[in-house]
Amino acid sequence: MNLLVDDQLLSRVLRRDVLPDRVDWSQPIFTTGYWYVRLCQAVLGAATRPGVLSISFMALIDARRDQALAALTELPDEIGLLSLRALGPTIGRLRLDHQLNILSLEALAAAIHLQATVVLSTRSPRLEQALAAEGRHVEVVEQRRM
Repeated sequence: MNLLVDDQLLSRVLRRDVLPDRVDWSQPIFTTGYWYVRLCQAVLGAATRPGVLSISFMALIDARRDQALAALTELPDEIGLLSLRALGPTIGRLRLDHQLNILSLEALAAAIHLQATVVLSTRSPRLEQALAAEGRHVEVVEQRRM
């Protein structure tokens, strides 16, 4: 089984933060392009617009922050990221059945392609409903705030 994580959980993985124990983190971890881009925008653009996703990086001590930023700018091999080349046709098909934004459609398509459990840091009712309709499991874990 594979795990598909959102941007906040990807941040925790890259920072080597404590992960929610309700999930078996020994499984292969993937994220989507949009979730990855959102995290990059938040962290790398934090000098002018700090926010929820960037604060946890800024709070790290220098050596750990450097390691986490290196992992962000070049995803480690153990974090999978599917190409839109692989997901595009599925996204196009799913658009007919689900009224979701492109970020959620990519997550849904990736979950189907990977046969993954989707792990979300916060509730996303429309995405959760679409995942259930497509036979994919979703786990919503509580985020602790820094």
